[in-house]
Amino acid sequence: MERVLIVGAGIFGTMHAYFAHAAGHDVTLIERDPRPMSASVRNFGMVAVGGRAAGEELQVALRARELWGEISRHNRALTFRPTGSIVVATAENHLEVMHQVASYPDAADRGWQVLDRQEVREMNPGLQGHKVAGGLYCSQDAVVEPDRVLSELRATMEHSERFSYFPLTAIDDVTQKGSEVVATSHDGRKFLADWAIVVPGADHATLFPGLLSSAPLRRVFLQMARLEHPGVTLTTSIASADSLRFYPGYQGEALAGLEPIRPLVRDMVMQLLLQQRVDGSLTMGDTHIYEEPFPHEMREDCYELLLDDVESIIGVRPSVQTRWNGIYSQNTTGAVCVREKADERIVVVTGPGGRGNTLSPAIAETTIKELIHA
Repeated sequence: MERVLIVGAGIFGTMHAYFAHAAGHDVTLIERDPRPMSASVRNFGMVAVGGRAAGEELQVALRARELWGEISRHNRALTFRPTGSIVVATAENHLEVMHQVASYPDAADRGWQVLDRQEVREMNPGLQGHKVAGGLYCSQDAVVEPDRVLSELRATMEHSERFSYFPLTAIDDVTQKGSEVVATSHDGRKFLADWAIVVPGADHATLFPGLLSSAPLRRVFLQMARLEHPGVTLTTSIASADSLRFYPGYQGEALAGLEPIRPLVRDMVMQLLLQQRVDGSLTMGDTHIYEEPFPHEMREDCYELLLDDVESIIGVRPSVQTRWNGIYSQNTTGAVCVREKADERIVVVTGPGGRGNTLSPAIAETTIKELIHA
């Protein structure tokens, strides 16, 4: 049994803790905030396999989706819903493009199926908008609850003497001394381990700034909203056809059949993603800004355009309850993450790029195997 220290308790850090603990190790998970408050809780909770890039990224996503299913089967309290997703066609040309996309060589791996208007409403009766013409269904997609999944995963370990969790503990330094790793908190506490996994999220400056500044990373700013219960039930995750433009899994000559992109959609790199939470409310987004410094204000015209799309798809226009922004770390090479050794027994893992829930189980599984069991 090895002692594994993990700094950062978002979805990446918590998954690394989960797989280290499952491998029989003594795990210490440390979080700087009273509870995780960054990208992991500011997203849709989508396990989005369908749009992943062909090749390695898709294979990692499929392995992660398999692992999510295994975790859920062993932990029935986990709010995991394998409901699939629908990219909604709101014009006939969208359906033509979707038929071409569904003929890609890896379409069966993704679980893609093109549905006409009647079929899409039979699968998801909440899609009552006047523009709904059909959709591209992905059976591999699933969803977790971003405000619950971290505590649900920790609950699977908290009964164990091999797991310790320290929230509100800011780590200023992680150093290897001989065959031991020492993490020092802001208040002077020392945490000793055999291995350390630092999961800094979008904080590229606090720990190992030199390593991260030279890594192929950038930070991405987005804005989202919570909508009131719309009075209908959405049985799948929802995306607008603009998603076809931006997700790598859909890229190809087929996209030439899409109508010209709307200027605001182009400028803000945005598409409608819509996820119904277990309480019936909706998470809506999102937009992307890649150049820093990021704004401190959120654009209302983006929310209005997204609400227009919501109304055209579900037939009602729910009121906005809350608005927020988020920042995540993205690998700029297209790799699934940045995983770099800061020392022989210290590894830094970040840069999933908005794919944390989708890829984290497989990335964590690989980290534990490569770092400790190599």
